[in-house]
Parts: sequence; C-alpha cells; structure tokens
Amino acid sequence: MTTVLFAMTLSAAGCGEVETSNPESKLTDNSSEVGTLAVMPLSTFQQLAYGSDAAGRCVTGNTVSYCNGELDYAYLIGLIAPDAYNWGRANGYYPVIDRNNVIQAICKCGCFEGQTLILTQEANGSSTWTRAKDITSRTNLFSLKEDSALSQPAMSMKSIKNLTRGKEGPALHVFTLDNGRTLKVTQHHGMLLSDGRVVPAHSVDVGSEFVALDGSLVRVTGLDFEFTQEDVFNFEVGASDKSGHFIAAEGVLVGDLAWQNQLSREMGSIAVRK
Repeated sequence: MTTVLFAMTLSAAGCGEVETSNPESKLTDNSSEVGTLAVMPLSTFQQLAYGSDAAGRCVTGNTVSYCNGELDYAYLIGLIAPDAYNWGRANGYYPVIDRNNVIQAICKCGCFEGQTLILTQEANGSSTWTRAKDITSRTNLFSLKEDSALSQPAMSMKSIKNLTRGKEGPALHVFTLDNGRTLKVTQHHGMLLSDGRVVPAHSVDVGSEFVALDGSLVRVTGLDFEFTQEDVFNFEVGASDKSGHFIAAEGVLVGDLAWQNQLSREMGSIAVRK
C-alpha cells in the first residue's frame, strides 16, 4: 500500500495550524497611536474575504508565517479589530496591506504535504510522479483539460502559476482508498467527487467516491486522522476555467490552490460534467 500525504489550507484554505489566538495576550494594541486609521470590524473583514476571492484578487499563495505576520501587523497598528484578528488566524485569512497601510483585500494561504506524489511532466515529455517538495516553479504539472468529462478525463500539461509552502498543525483526514493507496488531506481541501462536485475534505466519508485518471471510480473504504510535522506545499496551474484546476495525486483528481482562493465560494457546486 502506498501512503501519500496531501495537505491544504485552513477554513476554505491556508496551510498552518488552526488556532484561535488571543491578540490581547500576545500583542500590544497600538490603535490608539494611529488615530487616523479606521479599525476594521469582523463583519467587514469577512465581507472582504469572500469578496476578494470572488473578484479574483487573491491569486498568490503565501506561507502561514507570512499570513500570520500580516495579521499581527494589521492588529498592532490598529487596522483590524480583535475579533477580526482571531477569525483570520482561526480560518486562514490575512489582510493584503499596501504601502499606505490600507487594506486592499483579505486573502487566504494555501498548501500540499512534502511527500505527496503529483503527476508531472519530465523534460522528454513523459509523465512521472514527483514528490511535492521536489517540485519547483519551473515544473510542469498535468491537470484536467477544461473541456473533458469525468467519464473520460483527459489531462494536459500546464505550467505552475503559483507555488506556496508552510507548516501544517491540524490533524489530516486520512482516506484509505480501494485502489490500494492512502490519501491524507487537511480538513478543508477541495476534493472532486464522482458526481462532479467539489467539497471540502471534512464532507467526505467512507463510501464517497473520487475519480481516477482513467475515469473509473475510487471508493473511500476507511477514514482516520493523524498529524504531520512535514512542510506542506500547494500549486496553482495556469488553467483558463475552473474545470481545469484539478491535478493528480496518487491516482485521483484533486483540486489545486485555486480552490482555496478565487474558486472557494464555488465549493459544493458542479465543477466538471460527468
């Protein structure tokens, strides 16, 4: 049996440990020193988070340390309220702050575990399975063709548009598959089901079905949970449509980084026709 770790991001995205931080216990609130800056409440923070995804303003993944650093900075200078800070830390969102200390968007982090085997293209054009930690921005990945159906999936080579890495703290969902392999993902990773829907991993249970590269169904026969100390990685391919944002990990089609960012609000909808 081959075991593969395949991690993703917090909430709808974000690699790194899920935690509810108490900013008052860790940081000094300097908002009183920046009286001209408006403190963003939680409701606005959340609205911008979902709006930034929908508008496609969040297209670059970042490490969890970078995301948390931006959250810390925003709180320290009084840009966001304590509950917005806590929600951002717990759900993997961070503020994009310009040089004038103005929040332009609220985005998410993203990632895969280092030992995950991803279908890539070698220099001679042939396909091979490569560990996520060995993939660079110059590596070409195979992803689902935008016009193909799940009954007869076709793969095409695509370049990597964005690559990110970071630490993962929460327990992974460990799916035992009837193809003899084990797939490990974080709880909110975008998983492609056999009916064409994309759902977060925590919605997948024993009996759920994924899709193999030949169109056959791969059934989940077991579900467990475990932690990993490995770095996690994620990749976004240069696809022109949401149906092209699926790459191959250990023989099944799984969502790429775009499903943790600009496509996250389409979770639960049909992404690929049968």
